[in-house]
Amino acid sequence: MYWCVVVMVVVSGCGSSPLPVRVSAHASHQERLQAARALLNESPLIDGHNDMAWNVRMFLHNKLHSFNLSSDLSQEKPWMNSPFSHTDLPRLRQGQVAAQFWSVYVPCESQYLNTVQLLLEQIDVVKRMLAASPGETTLVRSSAGILEEFGRGRVASLMGVEGGHGLASSMGVVRALYDLGVRYVTLTHKCHTPWAECSESGRPPPNTRGLTPYGQEIIREMNRVGLMVDVAHASARTARDVVASSRAPVIFSHSAARALCDIERNVPDDILSSLAVNEGIVMVSFYNDFLTCGEAASIKDVIGHINHVRTMAGVDYVGLGAGFDGINRTPTGLEDVSKYPELFAELLKDPSWSLQDLKKLAGLNLLRVFRRVEQVREELALEKPSEDIIPIHDIDTRWPCRYKFASLEDAPT
Repeated sequence: MYWCVVVMVVVSGCGSSPLPVRVSAHASHQERLQAARALLNESPLIDGHNDMAWNVRMFLHNKLHSFNLSSDLSQEKPWMNSPFSHTDLPRLRQGQVAAQFWSVYVPCESQYLNTVQLLLEQIDVVKRMLAASPGETTLVRSSAGILEEFGRGRVASLMGVEGGHGLASSMGVVRALYDLGVRYVTLTHKCHTPWAECSESGRPPPNTRGLTPYGQEIIREMNRVGLMVDVAHASARTARDVVASSRAPVIFSHSAARALCDIERNVPDDILSSLAVNEGIVMVSFYNDFLTCGEAASIKDVIGHINHVRTMAGVDYVGLGAGFDGINRTPTGLEDVSKYPELFAELLKDPSWSLQDLKKLAGLNLLRVFRRVEQVREELALEKPSEDIIPIHDIDTRWPCRYKFASLEDAPT
């Protein structure tokens, strides 16, 4: 059967008109790549997770005097020698990335210690990193901001906190992070929080399987302030609890399908199927270890996970969250952020993917989730901020007793 797609290429310039480009099922790779680029010119590509900010801390100790995101870092030390370096603005533009969520990450070892300080320092470095390239990127705080910057031709930058231990179990920190521009929080990283179970095994046991009642209250407060709830690193039990209790759609900012790679970090089929009810999204990771449970993977493995999420959840609930700069093994054909058009060129071989479906995968699905989270915030605008304090029985007594006191009256002077 002969199959073709029609891509509308918008020619720059005042008074320009769309030009149709037909690509058959038997088109060359170059023709499909051209069609993919035309599609991404027309509809925004949004990536859900990039760990570059932590690399800035590791490589440069957050000192930016010798760093510019607008440079070709693939040609500069120490970036050119690191298997964890895949990102800069020239490559983001080459990859036609319209919006990038920058991960604000601090290690689990900081939990109960200086996690909030480290988190604030990482937010600061992201903002300074972006401020140095105002002509090419800017921090946005809304779904509308993504579309505005897409129209201007700048990369929209957003922040997501990776690891709920960064909240220090504080409702005040939840609210402060939103005010600072953070738009999602990953509930756990590779450690349990006092109120949520992570997907990692071999750690001290969690307080409870899934979410504690206090964890459920944190979800309610995140819904109220407009923070997207990310369960990428959460256990399956936690993810099920969140999907069942969140009043807003949830996200998996960088995950893959457990049916194709059977590890706890990946999403089981029953949770994928539940996304149609919650209206959330799984943004597929490009990490080889999540894709094939091995060190080698290819662009076809990424497509396999995308297609599995589409099969189990539906085409409205899948997106992209590569995890670049936080992974040291990338699929052949998707080596860095410049390669996104190659993914769409490959998907154009498949007649089951319509142009509208590909636009949803690229970014429209995430925009839908983001808008709904914003709507829930508006719906809950009259609710009072939560003043709950984590119960003493939720505190892990093996750690320093920073949170020992349930009220100021109990604390020493």
